[in-house]
Amino acid sequence: MKIKKLRKGSDNVQITVQIKLLPTKEQATLIDDVMKEYIYAVNHIVNDYVIGDKLINYTSKNVIANLPSTLKNQAIQDAKSVFKKYAKNVKLNVKNSKDKQKEIKVPILKKTMAIWNNQNYTFKFGYISFPIWQNGKSTRILVETIITEYQANLIANKLGTLRITKKLGKYIAQIAVKVEPIQ
Repeated sequence: MKIKKLRKGSDNVQITVQIKLLPTKEQATLIDDVMKEYIYAVNHIVNDYVIGDKLINYTSKNVIANLPSTLKNQAIQDAKSVFKKYAKNVKLNVKNSKDKQKEIKVPILKKTMAIWNNQNYTFKFGYISFPIWQNGKSTRILVETIITEYQANLIANKLGTLRITKKLGKYIAQIAVKVEPIQ
């Protein structure tokens, strides 16, 4: 469990809760497809930013990917973040003398994952529901979870983003949760 203080003077702390998902074979295939398409979309948008050497005004309508618009918008946000980090490194590198300059490579995301914001997923009775792309349209799937009482109590707080990854062949939902620290 990761813990991070949000802001100076803020009493809230952000905790990442990891919950194991138990998708059916069909759901696992759909989740895999969405995660791969999400990473492809982020890398494609970053590539467009690098070629244009600036942030291009993207919307979910402009992004060509088999993803729900919520995931397209999240991919745009992630691509902006990756490109800004790259541009900052290039700018800092230019300030160095010629003999100290390094080659700055464009970051390419490889690990499959997908991120949903707090408005696009819900928890209900040991299941998590989120939108995916199926048969050419956006639909919500309901995936069974293994959740402890401690995790359930944490999830009762203000939820942040949901990230689904695959570790050692198992699907993990990582949820950012804002909690007040115990004094």
